[in-house]
Amino acid sequence: MKNSSKVLVIANSARSIVCSARKAGYTVFAIDRFGDVDMRKCVDKSLLLGPGEETRIHKLAAAFGDVNDVILGPGFEHLEFKKIFNNPRDVMEKVNDKSLLPAELESLGIPHPETESIDKAHCLGFPLMIKPKSGSGGIRNVVAKNEEELALFSDRSDACEFIAQEFVEGIPCSASVISTGDDAVVVALNEQLIGVPWLTRLPFAYCGNITPFHSKFSSEMIDYAKRLALEFGLVGSNGIDFILTGKNVQVIEVNPRFQGSLDTVELSTGINIFDAHIKSFAGELPQVREPVCFAAKTILYADKKAVMNKKLSEALIKYMNTGQAADVPQAGLVVQPDGPVTTMLSTAKTRRLALEKVKKSSCRIKGIT
Repeated sequence: MKNSSKVLVIANSARSIVCSARKAGYTVFAIDRFGDVDMRKCVDKSLLLGPGEETRIHKLAAAFGDVNDVILGPGFEHLEFKKIFNNPRDVMEKVNDKSLLPAELESLGIPHPETESIDKAHCLGFPLMIKPKSGSGGIRNVVAKNEEELALFSDRSDACEFIAQEFVEGIPCSASVISTGDDAVVVALNEQLIGVPWLTRLPFAYCGNITPFHSKFSSEMIDYAKRLALEFGLVGSNGIDFILTGKNVQVIEVNPRFQGSLDTVELSTGINIFDAHIKSFAGELPQVREPVCFAAKTILYADKKAVMNKKLSEALIKYMNTGQAADVPQAGLVVQPDGPVTTMLSTAKTRRLALEKVKKSSCRIKGIT
């Protein structure tokens, strides 16, 4: 039975959000840049946003008629619509600026990497992680190992758009939070796959998740995530990124939006994240569920220019039809070097088996590309 609400998702890649909305029974429309095969199967109608067409978004949205709810993805959060189910714009601007977060974490007594602007970075010692002040995905992150490498970066015309952090080694992980602004629950802890060599050439690119994630610092992760959600007044589905070291767990950043872990959280817990997101705006939080399995997700990047030819398309659609692939490009699409090709999924009773399964399917697809 369909939900009476009509929702419009505007995002660079809308697939995970719209498919979650469809499973929850919503009537779903989408505007995105990819028009993936599985995204189009989940929507009642979708439109493709071409290069330079951002100024036409309201005109494109009008083609869907009367839409109750609008969800805006990264890069579109400045848009104005009648009823938007996002965090308030001032909250997102504050949380998105990674140069402002360390002071907040310090005031709350939450461990975090020391952070400075590029012109003051030398006082942190080396190596340094250099990353954009805003944005996610890790694709533009680089490491400066010494003064010479830092100086080369400091001379760039866009250096003011970056920050420097002390380089912290450990396991990347995250907490998936649903919050109302006044209360919050952590629905899952996730391991993050970053810069995995069999998935990408980019050393810090986000490559997927494994849910659940267990560690001796799980209670600290949950506590920090809930405290940050309440401190910032976050609403809906939000994520907190961590690094787990041998001594503690440190907060890296806060993502005030749907996260890439949506797929594995839903597969592992059975919670519908989109439905929980919408209901949180009315003050309702989901019941936390114990994981029923381990779920793994990988994002496969192209090592060279790849064309979505018939062989590759047929292989991915076959995987998609058995729940093992998502974000399946349309036939004929050209993927540039280091661009995302597709997403592979698996579930199993153990982390090892889930990762083995998804690695096997990922390597098969990479062999075709």
